Amino acid sequence: MTNREKFPSSKKEVLVSPEAVSIAEKSLRDFLKLKPEEQVLLLRDKKTNQETALILEKAIQKIGSPLQEIILTKQTKRKKIQELLKKNKVIVSLVIEEYKATDNLYDEDIVKYDNRLLELFDLDPGAFKEGGALTENLEDIEYRLNKMEEVLKPVYGLRVTSGYGTNLDVGLRPYRDRRWYKDTGVIDRPGQWDNLPGGEIFTTPDERGVNGVLMLPALDSEITGEQGVDELVRVNIRNGLISSIQGGKSAEKFRKKLEKDARREYEEEDSNLLNVYQAAEIAFGANSKARSSVADPEQSYDFPAVSVVESEKRFGTMHIAFGNTKHGEVGAEGFIKALSHYDFVIPRNSLTVEMFGNEKDWQEKKNGRKIISNGGLNFF
Repeated sequence: MTNREKFPSSKKEVLVSPEAVSIAEKSLRDFLKLKPEEQVLLLRDKKTNQETALILEKAIQKIGSPLQEIILTKQTKRKKIQELLKKNKVIVSLVIEEYKATDNLYDEDIVKYDNRLLELFDLDPGAFKEGGALTENLEDIEYRLNKMEEVLKPVYGLRVTSGYGTNLDVGLRPYRDRRWYKDTGVIDRPGQWDNLPGGEIFTTPDERGVNGVLMLPALDSEITGEQGVDELVRVNIRNGLISSIQGGKSAEKFRKKLEKDARREYEEEDSNLLNVYQAAEIAFGANSKARSSVADPEQSYDFPAVSVVESEKRFGTMHIAFGNTKHGEVGAEGFIKALSHYDFVIPRNSLTVEMFGNEKDWQEKKNGRKIISNGGLNFF
């Protein structure tokens, strides 16, 4: 049974393949642990990809779970969402834009009402194809993450360079007081949320220990509405904070987005304007079937790219985030809370990551180990 509220009309019929539905069904069973007796709430908005939504709807119906759908608008009230959370213990979100009704969904509402939340953002139908990111076996993801954790445990700092021009020092907290969190994508506890595809290992760097230049051939789609950029975006980072953003129109959109977030941060939270500029996460992908946001450094930067939620999981890439450091994972999160959190993928092409195991070597940049060397993986 499906209960729709304000289901959007489409100018053309949307068709989905049985294979895509089967892959989505398996993912919901394996990662979300969805059972036939559990009621599901599907959240979406006017920008949600209709094909992705239909794949998930049919997969949920195949499992046999009762399904309710709601289209979020700026007029949707938080009380309305809370009432729906009481009735539906499993939430699947395909929401693209930001809404006040769901501001507290992750860190407050789903905890209060014991929901499990799968957040898919702008994941496109390509992830559901045969051989796509959602066909990666959970056992393979777990194996890689365990191996990567063994390598990363002793790291004191990372030196990151790439052919795009990235030249970045990433210092980690002293005394190993932050762990690396292995994110498989499994959502099996009340009050827990995650996104799919699964497969990344992350931590929060030293809040004032990130310095250098980050060159980006793609941006988080929340910033520009698309992943491609009109020209490379140069992000200068000093003592853990973005100090300047240079480039073309995409860089200007990035600057304005952070300025808007900073004003909102101050007005709504009465907190530091600089929080949105904070280096908040450093991570490595572990999903061998995830697609990259940038496949070829020679191609145009404004081409349509895959979702960041997928490309950040690609095995061999790494990504860095800015904004909120309160990830909700004990031991891996930081101290700074912000309303925004944006991820930026550093493609595997010509990527080199050198790790240092103690303070002396880190300061002198000696005796390092290249865990990624010009795109080649040396984790195993």
